[in-house]
Amino acid sequence: MNKDAEAINQFLAWLLQEPDPATAPSGKDSSPTAGSEESGTVDLQPHTDPLDSEVEAIGADQPESSAVFTEDISSLELGEIPAVQDRFYAIIKRRLRAEIERNPPLFPWESRLWDYESEQPDLMGAEAMSTSFWATQLQALRLPIALPEPILEQIFAECRKLATASLREGVKLVRAVENLFPEDLPTLNYWAGQVLAEPVRSPSQTLPANTLPQSYELANPTQQMVLSLLAARQVLDAMTIQVSADYPHAQRQWLTAAGELVLNVEYQPEAARIRIQAWLPAPGRLTMKGQSQEVTETCSQSETLSLELSYASAGETYGLEVELEAAHQSPFVFAVHLTPELA
Repeated sequence: MNKDAEAINQFLAWLLQEPDPATAPSGKDSSPTAGSEESGTVDLQPHTDPLDSEVEAIGADQPESSAVFTEDISSLELGEIPAVQDRFYAIIKRRLRAEIERNPPLFPWESRLWDYESEQPDLMGAEAMSTSFWATQLQALRLPIALPEPILEQIFAECRKLATASLREGVKLVRAVENLFPEDLPTLNYWAGQVLAEPVRSPSQTLPANTLPQSYELANPTQQMVLSLLAARQVLDAMTIQVSADYPHAQRQWLTAAGELVLNVEYQPEAARIRIQAWLPAPGRLTMKGQSQEVTETCSQSETLSLELSYASAGETYGLEVELEAAHQSPFVFAVHLTPELA
């Protein structure tokens, strides 16, 4: 035990000393514990670390670190070797971390520090980028008061999930904004009905001009609720293309970061067929899915794509999926609804 205590004290003295940079240890051969096995002492070096060769002694400009080490050692009582070793390892780790943070090691090919971008995909960043790519259309919404961009994009993200869902329009509206007002669903349902009672293109009737606040932030909770519902209705309306035997043609434009996407939809009830012509502003893919079939067309440049879906049934809703390479493989889905004929 005396030999162990002597070795430990020597090791502590080495940790606290201010070595000459010219003789600073580099590599395991110069370790102060190099002869421990021959002298019968316990090897106190935790394991070989690639960073060991980069570590230098703490300079005179780091008095705080030295004080910390002195305090640690002054409170250390020699006892069982495993417990003492754990304390030494903690001291070594703290000193190495302080040195590396003060003087980070360089790769062999570096002459100075560089900030490298992570090679791992930033999933959150990719999702936000995709949302922004398709959200250009939101700038064309006609609202009594402009909504903050984060609020508008949150509503937009919910509407993308709900566009092709088999739900009533009022239910879609409530679900599109309920995360913004989770504690007042009865009031939200009431105002959703009021918003649906107004024409889509005349949203200002729900909020009379003489009661309009100056901004969304200054609006009271009820006004914010109505504004959010108005935005959700316009977004869902722009995502939904309705055609019928009486009105077999419809067109939709959607602004993207790459340019304007133009869709022309034709319903041929006698042939039970839907015909789509789409102008894609960038290379991409157009896909339409039916009950038992799927048709796809692709383009390697900006051009018009055409496809047809057979066995189309009135009363059904079909997803029209648009993929653009510039959107980082995040598709956008329109809902093509075949309105049944009124009896």
